[in-house]
Amino acid sequence: MIKYVPNTLSIMRLVLALSLFVLSFPLSPFFMFYAMTPIFLVIYTIAGISDMIDGPIARKFNVCTPLGANLDGIADYVFVAVSIILIVPQLNINFIIVALIVVGIILLKSGGMIVGFVRFGQLMMMHTYASKTAALIAFLIPLVIPVSGLSANVVIGFFGIYVYLYLIEEIAINMVMPEPKRDISGILQALRIRKGKTEN
Repeated sequence: MIKYVPNTLSIMRLVLALSLFVLSFPLSPFFMFYAMTPIFLVIYTIAGISDMIDGPIARKFNVCTPLGANLDGIADYVFVAVSIILIVPQLNINFIIVALIVVGIILLKSGGMIVGFVRFGQLMMMHTYASKTAALIAFLIPLVIPVSGLSANVVIGFFGIYVYLYLIEEIAINMVMPEPKRDISGILQALRIRKGKTEN
């Protein structure tokens, strides 16, 4: 049964993210509570924890699959998108900064997926150390900013730069990899794999 756990966690995160949106978006007919209330933070935290443990479980028990990788990636991006839509307005962050980050993410992520599809003929949702670190940071930002006293604009600005860099790395990985591989530590591993294939 363990082989079903990672995908179940990803589906759960997707459902929780969508439920946050439906229940916390003021224009939703099912609106029940605002973002950053205790019940919102409980659901948000459960969804974030599911993101931290699904990948390690899949790798530990050797149940990684292309479907699971894509499902995890989709759940991640839905969770982040919902978080941006609901939480950013509560943190008094400059709209221009948020808009630049969102547009940049869309363009760079689309570019990486296009490169992967052109080269390998399939959807490539990468799982690098940088992408997982970015997901963790994104999860922590709404919890840390209100209690830390840090400028929300500065924190979000640096986060946006980090996300840009890791998405550029994903594009580079898709360009240099000799074969499709979703679970990879980063560009250095991709270069080692390419070098090994070339030498063989």
